[in-house]
Amino acid sequence: MKSTLTLISACLLYVITQQSYGQKIGDWTLSASQLPVYQYTGRLPFMANDPNGKDANLPEDPYFLLGNYRMGLLTHVSGTYQFLTAERAWARLNASTQTNYGWNDASIVFKNGGSLKKVDLIGINSLAADPAAAQRIFGVGFARYTYQLADQITCTRVISVKPSSRINTGNPSFIVTVSLKNTGSKTQELAYTERMLVNFVLNGTQYTQKAKRPFAYSASTSVDAGQQIAIADLSYKPNTFLVEAAPIERYPYDVDPPSVFMYAKKKGDSYSAAVTATNDTLGTTVTTSLKPGQLVTFNLVIGLTTGNQFRDVETQVADLFTGAQLNDPSEGLFVQQWKSKLPDLSAEKNPVFKREMLWNAHMVEASAKYSAYYKETFIPQGTVYSYYFGDNISNRDHLQAALAACYTNPELAKSCLRYVIKHSEEDGEIKRGNSGFGYSAASIYKESDEQLFFFYVLSEYLSITKDYRFLSEQVAYYPAEAGKKDAVLTIVKKYFVYLRDEIGLGQHGLVKMLNSDWSDSFFHDYSPNVYSGSAESHLNSAVVLAVFPKLIAELTQSKNVQAAPLTTALETYRAALEQSYMRDLGDRKFSARAYLSPKLKFGVDNVCVEAQGYLLQIPGLSTERKKEIYEYVKSKVSTPEKIGIRTRERSLWGRNPDGEDGGIWFSLEYPMLLGVATFDKEEAWSLLMKFSFHNYALQYPNYWVGQWTAADEVNSTLYREGLYAFWVPSPDRKRAFQGYCSHPHTWPLFCYFKLKEK
Repeated sequence: MKSTLTLISACLLYVITQQSYGQKIGDWTLSASQLPVYQYTGRLPFMANDPNGKDANLPEDPYFLLGNYRMGLLTHVSGTYQFLTAERAWARLNASTQTNYGWNDASIVFKNGGSLKKVDLIGINSLAADPAAAQRIFGVGFARYTYQLADQITCTRVISVKPSSRINTGNPSFIVTVSLKNTGSKTQELAYTERMLVNFVLNGTQYTQKAKRPFAYSASTSVDAGQQIAIADLSYKPNTFLVEAAPIERYPYDVDPPSVFMYAKKKGDSYSAAVTATNDTLGTTVTTSLKPGQLVTFNLVIGLTTGNQFRDVETQVADLFTGAQLNDPSEGLFVQQWKSKLPDLSAEKNPVFKREMLWNAHMVEASAKYSAYYKETFIPQGTVYSYYFGDNISNRDHLQAALAACYTNPELAKSCLRYVIKHSEEDGEIKRGNSGFGYSAASIYKESDEQLFFFYVLSEYLSITKDYRFLSEQVAYYPAEAGKKDAVLTIVKKYFVYLRDEIGLGQHGLVKMLNSDWSDSFFHDYSPNVYSGSAESHLNSAVVLAVFPKLIAELTQSKNVQAAPLTTALETYRAALEQSYMRDLGDRKFSARAYLSPKLKFGVDNVCVEAQGYLLQIPGLSTERKKEIYEYVKSKVSTPEKIGIRTRERSLWGRNPDGEDGGIWFSLEYPMLLGVATFDKEEAWSLLMKFSFHNYALQYPNYWVGQWTAADEVNSTLYREGLYAFWVPSPDRKRAFQGYCSHPHTWPLFCYFKLKEK
């Protein structure tokens, strides 16, 4: 009942906000297969101003994510796509000269009566930009563009990606299905051409001048005798002095890039096709004579191969088409395979939750990537980190993303856990992340919470799956080349010893921060060289108290005799920390944020949300005390907000109150929801609706980032509300990549299933 009332209230808000924030830019529906579909109805280039008339700086060509474990595809409203790989290193295969963009095109030439008339189908200024001339629809595993052309010709172009059937696998190719229909009374002579530039650019070097990049990559092309397959073989050469590594060794760059191919069947019913390679551009031209009432459909395949042989491509293409539904491409060629990968939510009565949780589950599968170095599949944080900088950071974020997979794909969640273990030193330190091919650079960060989030995900994984055999599985340490392995349980023991002895407790008996906890930059004006030895994190401490009881219970339930000494040590540590934390909390109505020193304390007279969600999850805290804390915290950082819970009652640092200092962070507000769920599930359901994409669209209908994906945070009402903190300086902000962070998809999905538990 509560969630239904919330939905009605949200609809009333919609009527109000339409007047002040402009018109909506699209509509959601459920497809015939009962999967979410979004139709973008706005114009291109996308433009929006904030209420003060200032440019919102949102990307001008909105995008949607497709992919499987071995490739990614960011499909833009204009029909442009970014073809991505992350198997060895994050890179764009068809990189444009513009950052965070791809280069491909499609066109139709009318060849009637000896005259030629060309129509461009792709691009910010093409037919796709006009909603009156083109329909742009995006769904689970597909993107569909329908164009109404002159002479009563309709063209439909569908991009389909096949899901990975199991971890560490997948077909790194996609299909472009083109349907041409003549609804007129005259035969039309047509030539359809699809092209893609092959320009391999590592994400981490895209903002470096080409001549100054460490490596220059180039393509050598070949076409088979039947003109059905073109291959672009990628090679490289250093632009400066470098010591190269072998392809199997960790390295900041990719010294074994894949090759790119394009395939089209030479002849079909009523058409003929020819695949070509011109310099570094692969293309296919299909010619047909389209009679009145006739429909012609053909398929092109674009993909990655490591074999570089035409027969290898043929084998890969045959595998790709296995199970494809060629008779009806309207929802993509693999709709049933995608549906089988997603949770069954047919019983869900709330249309918003049903739609968004299916959408989020698809994002998990489309974004997860196989790492050839770690030999595991993980869920990247995405957004500016992966898609812009080419970094897989931080492992705490990869772990949080795995929480939802514990319900939707346990094997993927387990692979994520192994992936993080394989970043570990033998003393229990977990490296922050990697870039390039398994390369973990020396970092200014010595994080204090990686082990804590590993404990969190492990406890949930064991609780949900009961896969206690995982504790005995042998997993390798970092680096992979060394081949040193230990049982997972032994590694968990080392993580605890690292937490207890290396991270340690501070003067107040709280878990120390070292030089960063969840917040990579909490120190701001204070040198970590001075304070890292004394800084204590209330967030870290609350996570321990919220997570350790379940971890202890699951280790005990495992009946693994080797776990008994660990559970005793965990309980001793937890009990001592609880006394210190509760003594520090006293009778206050919220937890402090952090103490950098005995005299430098933060969040004592200013509500900071970081610790509050985990505080409310502590099993030993009474329901009455939880209600008291929540009501006070809610009044300061939630009630004033339209779409979420902001990080601060007011700024800590005296600058623009955005980002970590006043923005709304998905990875902080959802733990608050889980805390509330321990004593008021109806309120927790209400929060789930408040945090939804649906509610964002009601509040800010003319901003696109936030309606079907988001960055890791959204600005609160304190500063430029509904937008996000810009990391990239002007004038490049419109090219910054801030969407498709894992957190706004994986956290709500995890919370949804957690709320469904009895």
